[in-house]
Amino acid sequence: MIPHPNSLLVHHCLQAANEGDRQTLRALWAPDIVWHIKGDSPWQGDLKGADDVFEYLAQIGEVGATGLRTEVEDVMVSDERAAIICHTHAELGDRVLDADFLVIADIMSRRIQEITTIPIDPDRVADFWNPSQD
Repeated sequence: MIPHPNSLLVHHCLQAANEGDRQTLRALWAPDIVWHIKGDSPWQGDLKGADDVFEYLAQIGEVGATGLRTEVEDVMVSDERAAIICHTHAELGDRVLDADFLVIADIMSRRIQEITTIPIDPDRVADFWNPSQD
C-alpha cells in the first residue's frame, strides 16, 4: 500500500522537529503558519509565523529539560488534515505529567497551514502547570 502524501508530510515534519531541523520545518510549514494551543497552561494561546512557533518550542524544552518527552502514538490523515495523538511526559520539580494530546494539522498545497493542540485531559494538564496551593 502506498502511504498517503499527507502521512509522509506529517512524519517528515515530526522527524525534523525531533532533530531540531528548522530549515526543513520552514519548508514543510506555510510561511504564515498558525498554531493554537488549547487548555489552561502557561503555553496556551495562538502563535503566528514560524519564528513564534520555534520560540514556543524552545521555551517548552527549557522548562521541561529534565523530563519533557513527547511520543507519537497514532497519525490519521485525509487530503486536507492530519490528526496526531501523542503522549507527553514532563517533570517539573516534584510534579509529573503524563498526558495525551490531540494535534490537528490543516494542510494545503502539501504544507501545514495551521495546527491546533488539545489536551485530552485538560484538568490533568492544568493541575500540572497550576498546582493548587493547599
